[in-house]
This record gives sequence, C-alpha cells and structure tokens, in this order.
Amino acid sequence: MANATDPVPICDVDVVTIPFKRAGRLLVVEAQVDGVRGNFIFDTGAPYLVLNRTYFRNYKKRKSATAKGVTGESNLIDLVKVDSLKLKNISYAGLNADLVNLGEIENVRGIKVLGLLGLNLFKGFEIEIDVRNSVLKLYKIDEDGNCIKAPPTFECEITQTIGVFDNTVFTECYIAGKKLRFGFDTGAETNALNSRVNKKVLETISITGRRSLSGVGEGNVEILFGRMNDFKIGNNTILGMQTLITNLDGISDVYGTQIDGMLGFDFLYKGVVRINCKKKTLKLCLFDKFSSE
Repeated sequence: MANATDPVPICDVDVVTIPFKRAGRLLVVEAQVDGVRGNFIFDTGAPYLVLNRTYFRNYKKRKSATAKGVTGESNLIDLVKVDSLKLKNISYAGLNADLVNLGEIENVRGIKVLGLLGLNLFKGFEIEIDVRNSVLKLYKIDEDGNCIKAPPTFECEITQTIGVFDNTVFTECYIAGKKLRFGFDTGAETNALNSRVNKKVLETISITGRRSLSGVGEGNVEILFGRMNDFKIGNNTILGMQTLITNLDGISDVYGTQIDGMLGFDFLYKGVVRINCKKKTLKLCLFDKFSSE
C-alpha cells in the first residue's frame, strides 16, 4: 500500500554488516524509527516499511485499506509518514509506511516487534544473508548494480535470474518437472506451496502433519505440512526442505500476481544467499553440497 517509490538510503560506508538474532525462524535486527528503537523483522516478503500499530498508533493516517491473509482474514492497513529510519550505518528520511497489527507475531514469538523492514529499503544494495552465522551484509551498488566494494568471492552452486514485481522477488523453480513461480520471503518461517498447483507436484511432497487454522470470512482452513522431495532450482536439486501446503490466493492478491509458492527460512538455511535486484540475480552457496545435473 505504501508509495512504490524506492527510498534513497544515506550510507557513509560501502559495506554494512548487521548482526541479527532469531525469534523462532524470524530474522530480527535492531533499528530506530523517529527515535523509537527496537526489534524489526528483516522481511523481503514485505514490499515496504511496516510499523506495528501498537507502538505507532498516534501517527496521522493518510489512507486506509484492507488486505487478506492466508486464512482469508481481513487486515486493516493505514498509510502513515515517518520522518526517519536508522539501521546501523544506514538512514532514510521522509518514508511512507504501512501501519498494521503485529500482535500475533509478538504473542507467538514472545518478543516486542516494532515493525517489518521490507524489500524496497534494500534495493540500493546487494543483499547477503548468512542465517547460520546470523549476519546480514549490505553492499552498496552503483546504477548498474555493481558493488562499490566487491564482496568476497565464493563458489555459487546456484545463480538464478529473478523478477522484481511491486517490490517482491520472484524466481522460477521446478517440482516434478513443472515450472513454478516462487516468491522469496525472508519473513516466512517455512517454505510454502500453493494447494492449487498440479497434482503431480503435490504427489512429490511427503506429508508429515496437518493443522486447522481459523480465519475471518472463510472459517477453518486446513494447512498440510510436509517435505519437498523433488525441488530443483537452476541445475541443483535441494532435498528435504520443509514446506506447508495451503491456498495462497490471498497472498497472490496481496502481491498482485499469481504465485505457486514461497521460499522462506528452510531455503535460507541451505546456504549463503545473495540478492541483487538491480542485476536481477539470486546466488546461493550451499553449506551442504547436493547433486547437480
């Protein structure tokens, strides 16, 4: 909902190293909005800066809308303006932000969450995510997407073309030989697969459990959990990633385009990930080497 214009980061160094902590499978960094400092979730599945209504409720609302979640519930979103955002060596001025209720995340994870840091805040950087070492590195890039200071070289088993649509990253993956469109979401605690995909795709998933979630408008929604046995990205097969299976139409509506799945924490945990939105590339250096064809 926030203005799609990419904010301009002010940064006095070429590489910003940001340690993060984990709340469950969420990546949490410390940042400050208008003098209020605290925990923010690094969330490439969010297009923009999102603030928790609990702590920023006194901001003047410029516009309001609703969006549907996975279970069909309607969530109120207000557009507000903030004066400043500071994240380590990076600062932004005059940002639009979405104001929403993040109480459910706080209750489940037991931490105070001021907001979500969405993708458009980081499109002026090459993003390097190392989950196992709990570090996020941001490399400043020029107009062509080249890093001002080149990152350390490492062997990337996977180099993949991505698309960037409405500040969301998408890439093509294959299951059971079927080409599928996955979103890249660092705020997703597990991978997700749309229950509407081809039956042959679903047959490759080993179901390990199921749960019923309650949502407004659609009643109870059943979510299946399982393991991916035939997931391929580029020429590499990655085995054993966990996934949930549910109807992702609500998420597709939010993104404004149809998606077949989401790559979340289980994908991030497989290796060091680099995203360059300007060059439209995703690179992955696998911690554990898998077969490639």
